[in-house]
Amino acid sequence: MSAEIAGVTLRRPTRSKRPPTADVTAESDVDQAYERICEAIMDHSLPPETRLVETKLCEIFSLGRTRVRQVLQRLANERLVTLMPNRGAVVCKPTTQDALDVFEARRLLEAGIVAKFVEVATDADIQRVRAMLEAEQDAWLRRDRRAMIRLSGEFHLLLAEIAGNHTLLELLRELVSRSSLIVAVYQASGASSCPPDEHETLYQALLARSAKAPKLMLEHLDHVLGDLQLEEPETPGVDLYSVLAPPARV
Repeated sequence: MSAEIAGVTLRRPTRSKRPPTADVTAESDVDQAYERICEAIMDHSLPPETRLVETKLCEIFSLGRTRVRQVLQRLANERLVTLMPNRGAVVCKPTTQDALDVFEARRLLEAGIVAKFVEVATDADIQRVRAMLEAEQDAWLRRDRRAMIRLSGEFHLLLAEIAGNHTLLELLRELVSRSSLIVAVYQASGASSCPPDEHETLYQALLARSAKAPKLMLEHLDHVLGDLQLEEPETPGVDLYSVLAPPARV
């Protein structure tokens, strides 16, 4: 059995076959609920300031309150959700200063990540980046918004994974998640959150082991930030059932 994180397939240890326990099943249900809410936040189906009402989440995912709170705590740890006293959980709404801070942090991290990538990447690593880029370009051609958002973030995370510093990878993972929320709130109409043509330009620099690659990464991040309209927008209300509930069976 394997899991994919940032484009990297991780093999899990083989275990002896035995019937799943109640705890294992419950953990799986928690994971599924977490992934569903996370995806909905990332693809902007759940915009910032959406209230995540526990009773509704319990009904939608058929989970008890304790399990739902575990899900919300995981999302809060990743700064996708804010837990508020007497109000429950709400999807985080980044401020304009948050946007500036996150992209400043990404500039500091990702220039170094790309420089390290150029030093240590093998030909096989370069091929992995090529495959990721082709998947991203395919999503753009198909206008698959969810895949576009996911793959554009994973492109950046894959570079960090190959660079080989686990701490930087974890820091960047949080920043990429927060960037998605920032783009959801502040992106100008018609702008692309992370254009694949700029990833292609960066890839060519990585392929050539060019010393210009870190500069291209900085220019790319500056472009994404520059396309944001950093004014406080109004956030529409959302029905949790319409976004999170599984489709009805026919």
